[in-house]
Amino acid sequence: MKKISSPKDKPSPFLRLMKRGHRKTDYKAENGKLLMAFSEEDHKRIATLIGRWLDMDPTDKAD
Repeated sequence: MKKISSPKDKPSPFLRLMKRGHRKTDYKAENGKLLMAFSEEDHKRIATLIGRWLDMDPTDKAD
């Protein structure tokens, strides 16, 4: 009878891909924190832009 391995024994394909990518790019936690800080600012700017678009009158034409 074939034994079914538990999820703890085998990481997901996504997790394996991420670990391999981290090794290739020499990922460090400090770099990850810095990138997250930059991305947070991007999300705020994108949300502001979308808010402006939603507030615009649909009959107005963009320049």
